[in-house]
Amino acid sequence: MMAAVLVLDPVFEADLQPEQYAYRRDRSALATANLTNQTVNNVRTARGKIMAHYNFALSFILFLYP
Repeated sequence: MMAAVLVLDPVFEADLQPEQYAYRRDRSALATANLTNQTVNNVRTARGKIMAHYNFALSFILFLYP
């Protein structure tokens, strides 16, 4: 059984996308959860920055054209 894993593992590993974590060596559900949490935090940070720039631009326009 171990010989089959050693032979077939590199073959299937080459076909998987980097973001696929299921049934892969050295990848765990915890790593997936951490990556997802990091991505969500990045999106929230980006959304906050976009809203800050939007609010600044809107207040600037309202200041120029009362």
